[in-house]
Amino acid sequence: MDFEEPVTMDLRRRILVVGHGEVGEALVEQLEGEGFDVAATPDPLRVPEHTKSWKPDLVLVQESLPGRSGRQVVLSLRANGDVFKTPIVGVLNDVSVLHTLAWMRVGATDIWRFPFTRGVSSRARELIDECDRSQVQLGHMKTRVLAWCARAQLNGTVTMYMGTPFEGRATFVNGELHMAQLGSFTGERALAQLLELEDGPMRWDVGSSQPGVKAVPPAGYKIRVLVVEDEPTLRKMVTRKLESAGYVVEAVEDGEAALHLAPHKPWDVMVVDFDLPRLDGWGLLRALREDVVLREIAVAVLSAHEDAVETLKMARAGARAYLHKSGRAKELLDAVSLLATPRAKLWNALERRTDVEVQLRAVGPAWLLRTLAELDCAGRLELEDALGRYEVTVSQGHLIEAVAQTGSLRVTGHVALEAILVSRADGRFVFSPIEPPPTARWIYEQLDETCDLLRREEAAKLKSALSRPGSLVLNEELAELFARVATVDQLKVLDALRETPPDVEGLVAATGLPTADIEQSLAALLRRGILSPEQR
Repeated sequence: MDFEEPVTMDLRRRILVVGHGEVGEALVEQLEGEGFDVAATPDPLRVPEHTKSWKPDLVLVQESLPGRSGRQVVLSLRANGDVFKTPIVGVLNDVSVLHTLAWMRVGATDIWRFPFTRGVSSRARELIDECDRSQVQLGHMKTRVLAWCARAQLNGTVTMYMGTPFEGRATFVNGELHMAQLGSFTGERALAQLLELEDGPMRWDVGSSQPGVKAVPPAGYKIRVLVVEDEPTLRKMVTRKLESAGYVVEAVEDGEAALHLAPHKPWDVMVVDFDLPRLDGWGLLRALREDVVLREIAVAVLSAHEDAVETLKMARAGARAYLHKSGRAKELLDAVSLLATPRAKLWNALERRTDVEVQLRAVGPAWLLRTLAELDCAGRLELEDALGRYEVTVSQGHLIEAVAQTGSLRVTGHVALEAILVSRADGRFVFSPIEPPPTARWIYEQLDETCDLLRREEAAKLKSALSRPGSLVLNEELAELFARVATVDQLKVLDALRETPPDVEGLVAATGLPTADIEQSLAALLRRGILSPEQR
């Protein structure tokens, strides 16, 4: 570690260190050696007490803390008016750009890597002075991100919703924002909107902007499209255009009919008029998102309104494209082609028996397993996400083994298959000559059983959670892992649950979130095993 010569300070700056072990000791040793007034605590629950009475000039928060994540500590501090204008630094082992953005979303001002490559004292002094000169960077996330990029001299491009018509990107050169584009938004406004889309897929590429995903010919893969449009003339026209482009198309006239038909065929894309009778676009998106298989369908929304803000609301609700009804047929065809491309590319590679990279968020785990069965693939699917690692071994349409390692828990069989179906993992399928044992079961059979079980379990768990949220049991080990990637809403709900609220109204009061957002966060936390209903 680097140490600096002591300096004389007219006013001793106060620094609160929230950390333990090697990280906490290193911070305290360096800062006290340079004349800072340092207080330290390893207990996240004592942080509000320290900040209120001691009023530090800087707070340093370690990522991993006993009983609570560093991101949760920062989020709770930013909700406290006493430290709203105080710079907060996250001290992490992994300082990737995407991980840094996750910390910026909860209110961090800067991110430091441990082990330290620069003297802590000089960095602390520079940051305090910088924030004294310009309080603006302590406010909106955009300003904090721009200030961090300048300090880090960032060079590269962050891209969100890759390979969809919603794709947005921001490029940085020598720490300065070079360009940003999201729909009709450009520049800093586009960057601000991009940063708000926290639950969407995101990628960081070092260097100059990478080209966007291009649509590929489906080759042997038959792309299935379900059109949901109540106006007969438009429904026929959209169907005819898609069929002439080679897609397998069916059409229905309202949201309820779409929801009834959707489970019976493996749809790749759904083209939905947003102003539908019986069940409108919002309701249909919500219903699709709640189902373990239907949430994998890429939804393109048709609307008579051309509004950039409405477009972003659709993206947050789960849509992957937003098209104006009066637009040209080419725009619709291009959007559908782009949305179907991840599956078409993966299907083509598997058909050629080529080892291939896999992104479950782009294609869907249930679709992938069915494709491995349909193409009689033999080999191993190896995946990893923030919660763990997963492996599936298949051969000639049979599922030989499924394994999931989440935290210290290792499970196999249908429990492992459940974990894979709700994961957002990336990985690789590697072909290898494997003969299925006589006892191996068909992939289709096990997948259908597991999906049916998941539907029943998810519905029952959410119903129980909404009736008695205070009785939910928290898996501390998984919660610590999940906190690295959790959304701000999910972190707020986790924090509020520690106070054992008696009902959903208590969660609304504690988090400030609307009931629908709380339900969505609870569903995600239950699905990943972070929360579970109390066993009676």
